[in-house]
Amino acid sequence: MGVNVWADSKCLLWFDSVQKVRKRIDLIKQTVEKEIAPGNWEKLKYITVDKRITSALPPRVVGHYFSWGKNKIRFTVAGTGIVYDFNDSTNLIERVDRTFYAGYNFGASKFIRKGILYSFGGSGFWNYSKALTYFSDKSKEWENIKSTNLGPNAIFNGFHGFSASTDLFYAGGSEYHDFLNEQPTLRDSHFYSFDFKANAWTYLGEILPELLESKSREIVWSGRYFAQFSDDILYIIDPVANKVFKGKSATETYQAAPLMIIDNGNVIGYWDEEGGKRVSISLDQVIKQSVEIGSFYKMPSKFPYYLGILLLFLFSVLGVAYFFRKNQGTKSLSLDEQESVLLKALFESKIGLSTVEINDILSLSSKSIDNQRKLRLQVLSSINHKFQLKYKIEITIIRTPSSIDKRQLLYTLNPEVVRLISVWYN
Repeated sequence: MGVNVWADSKCLLWFDSVQKVRKRIDLIKQTVEKEIAPGNWEKLKYITVDKRITSALPPRVVGHYFSWGKNKIRFTVAGTGIVYDFNDSTNLIERVDRTFYAGYNFGASKFIRKGILYSFGGSGFWNYSKALTYFSDKSKEWENIKSTNLGPNAIFNGFHGFSASTDLFYAGGSEYHDFLNEQPTLRDSHFYSFDFKANAWTYLGEILPELLESKSREIVWSGRYFAQFSDDILYIIDPVANKVFKGKSATETYQAAPLMIIDNGNVIGYWDEEGGKRVSISLDQVIKQSVEIGSFYKMPSKFPYYLGILLLFLFSVLGVAYFFRKNQGTKSLSLDEQESVLLKALFESKIGLSTVEINDILSLSSKSIDNQRKLRLQVLSSINHKFQLKYKIEITIIRTPSSIDKRQLLYTLNPEVVRLISVWYN
């Protein structure tokens, strides 16, 4: 199991799971040492160091380590593409990569899958990376994995880890921002899994808000559980079973250490390279004393989505119904444009329309008196006839003497017709 370790000196640090002690390679002294007491290191042997290592050391060594066969340990250096192999039987440490770029992948999630070293995400150059890469022992270069779809916003300082039991890489809850002036650091609430066979991300759901709301947090991955230290609270998250446990003990408090190493499901914390052990926590034991507080992730409720679709459908139906209600009468009667315009004008008139007004509505004013009368009567007769056939109403448009001038006629609608067509225009 590889973990983040660092040293201000030029050392590569690892935890010996058999002897249960920390060991390190001092690249300047060219020695292998083990910790016999906090800050007290004993030389075990001298080794041979590849010249390319000492000529390309970064100012500060922040590394990962991985068991690489029976007698080998593979090291990487954060923020670079550097890969070292240390052979404990031949006492040789050599650089195996051919990369030259650096600074893009600080805090990347690194892991072994089926004998291949992977590096996902990280940060650097004022940017957060979503790069998915693996180290090719054939080309001695880091190669890119092209996903078929988009995944998380970033892969950095969140819930990230490879599960051998499911052969999936889990990612979510990352911290990120766009490096804008006075922009706060954001936390991505989405949680995903990456399938190596399909080269595709699957969105699993929204992370439990309580985990994201913690002001301070340190997260480590044990290979099975995420352990989130939030002040004195320890959350243990099982992404496969989708459960969250909250540590509960009357006698113990759970605090993160600056340097945390995972050893067979145990979190071993140190102050730093020279400081001694701070904590040693068995995650399985903590779970037995914990309270399950809910699911790690949930799919967002689809109720608002379905409600929106339902409301849109209802508004559409009502709109169509309103349209047809307003137009079904005129359409079923097959009124032409002149007849429809005149019928609506008669409906909207309070006292009725005069002959002159009807002529204006029908655009007959420019025609001769005889043509006006002939065309006007044709329109009036057609409306009367259509209502008679459809609704059995004998007279639709009634001619009555004007109350102002008895010599003038006013055209009004039959009250029965008014009631009938009121739904068309209201």
